[in-house]
Amino acid sequence: MLKCVNLTLMGQRRKKQKSKKEMVRTSIYLERELWKELKWEAIEKQTTLSELINRKLKELKNLKRKTPIVGEDLEKLLR
Repeated sequence: MLKCVNLTLMGQRRKKQKSKKEMVRTSIYLERELWKELKWEAIEKQTTLSELINRKLKELKNLKRKTPIVGEDLEKLLR
């Protein structure tokens, strides 16, 4: 059985980075398992959850421009 771990404490505290691009703070609701997977990936890649989600959305947006995506193909890309 997996132990319950506070993932926030596992990630290193990061200083707020000043960015030339304007950022907007938002709240989204994620399924718990998806959130855990993304949080672990962010920790492994030593980045923030916000940066990881931004990068994944940009990649999906660029791919969508290049390739027509239909139904199940989109679901596979989001995993």
